[in-house]
Amino acid sequence: MSSSSLLLMLLLVLGVCDRAAGAKKQESVVPPEDHGSRLRGLWKLHMRDAMLKGKGSSPHPIREGVKQQLLYCRVGIGYHLQILANGSVGGVHKPTENCWLKVFAMKHGVVGIKGVKSGLYLCMSGAGLTYGAEKFSDDCLLKENLEENHYTTYSSLSHPGVYLALSHKGELRKGNSVGRHQSCTHFLPRRTP
Repeated sequence: MSSSSLLLMLLLVLGVCDRAAGAKKQESVVPPEDHGSRLRGLWKLHMRDAMLKGKGSSPHPIREGVKQQLLYCRVGIGYHLQILANGSVGGVHKPTENCWLKVFAMKHGVVGIKGVKSGLYLCMSGAGLTYGAEKFSDDCLLKENLEENHYTTYSSLSHPGVYLALSHKGELRKGNSVGRHQSCTHFLPRRTP
């Protein structure tokens, strides 16, 4: 190997090492993104996509093609989640039109839930209360987790440790007083009649 080709290889190796070191310096300067910024960014992307598809006139994040379903909680004698027009949330044994829900994905593992008849979004406060709201907000973002027993749990993305839960009588339970392994937080999706 000639000295000129050896020198060229040496310069090439030094250049690659210098670029890698520079990239690591740049990565360490960028501050980590906080939770609120990620949610705002996600919402902005969703709204931009909706406007590009010609659906920007609607303030609701539900895409077309989302099917109606029931959410069945296995606690007690078994209850179907319902969102009433006055914003209250609870469960009834025999499903009614207030139990018809649209569960729509916001991103992988994060969903929103809207009552078909009431038109209200399911939201959870930091105090552990679940309620129906007309406007979609950060409190309406829910983490959807498939548990080992094939049931699904829903917890607040904005308020970690707050779960959607029904009591043995079908009443709403405070979401910060229950855990993901309790049957009161386990739901199964069912088709509407």
